[in-house]
Amino acid sequence: MSNYVKPIAVLFITLLLVMVGFGIVIPIFPFLIINLGGGPTALGFFMASYSVMQFIFAPFWGRLSDRIGRRPVLLIGLVGYGITFILFGFIAELWMMFAIRILSGIFSSATLPTAMAYIADITSGEERSKGMGILGAAMGLGMIIGPAMGGWLGHNNFALPFFVAGGLAVLTLPFAITFLPESLKERCKITPGEKATITVEVVKDPLFMVFLVCFVFNFTSSLFQGTFALFAADKVGFGIRDLGILFAVLGIISVVIQGGLVGRLVQRFGDEKLIIAGLLVASVGMLLILIAPNIILLYLTTAIFNIGVTLLWLSSSSLVTKNSSGGQGAALGIMQSFSSLGRILGPMLGGALYDIHMSFPYYLGSTIMMLIVLLSGNKIFLLGSDNTS
Repeated sequence: MSNYVKPIAVLFITLLLVMVGFGIVIPIFPFLIINLGGGPTALGFFMASYSVMQFIFAPFWGRLSDRIGRRPVLLIGLVGYGITFILFGFIAELWMMFAIRILSGIFSSATLPTAMAYIADITSGEERSKGMGILGAAMGLGMIIGPAMGGWLGHNNFALPFFVAGGLAVLTLPFAITFLPESLKERCKITPGEKATITVEVVKDPLFMVFLVCFVFNFTSSLFQGTFALFAADKVGFGIRDLGILFAVLGIISVVIQGGLVGRLVQRFGDEKLIIAGLLVASVGMLLILIAPNIILLYLTTAIFNIGVTLLWLSSSSLVTKNSSGGQGAALGIMQSFSSLGRILGPMLGGALYDIHMSFPYYLGSTIMMLIVLLSGNKIFLLGSDNTS
């Protein structure tokens, strides 16, 4: 226990500060895009541009962390994160938003999969789900503080939240340099022909079905994320502050699940059952959002959807690390790329569908998650059985 408690504590604080910075700007982006002359489709493409870069670069950063260590890759991600968010504060035109968002996607893709690989390095199979839960709790807590702060800071000044987010990253960097040791004991060698990208060979990977589930739930959840600010504004009159409060409430729910319940849930049901449950809960939540007639019920139905997404993210990450046959960073990098691919297609299609009718993204997302439960459930259960045998 003593061998990994301190590194996890340091990583918790580091990711907490990073996610506070990330959460600060969430209520701002949709309204800033509209203010600069964009619409739902432009917002969807803006969100997708970030994920395109994550899709391309996450496997690269994952394999690089297997080769040179987790610590330097995490530090690179923090530096790039801080610089790009500060640059957001100087934006005056829509094209600048896209250019800086692309840079942000490149560097941010070095952070999360590497942090998950770090946890996998320093925990055993039995401890790993709990370690992932602590990591998720840091992210959830950051998503409580960040959006609420962003809604308050950005109400009268769009630039201020970006400067605060970049400043938090700058403050985090020396802390991580000083107190976060290297976790990788044995570096992996990369052969000349090996590429840090997804190829058709991934279909043969035993984890392919989990990767596919990651794609589906990210695709459907990004349908939600890419349109929800506009949906809530059109339906119940949400503004920046309201959106910030909502995301803070969702962050509280995530912290409770990830930090307090996940260990017990995994021990009782297993990761594979939680993945199926997460898909079902998120699917029902998306449908209920459509019929919420007021702000209170919109909060409740969005919370149901968020519970499903939380279970999905945490359980799929844990299942990948437990069943990885190669480097942890490489497997998590591929998982991140599948997730990014979903976040590329989701916002673009969501924005286009929203321009047709505001309910279309939610019907599509719910239907796809129901279908993937029917198609993939048995294969995921078999993977969980193989892992425990």
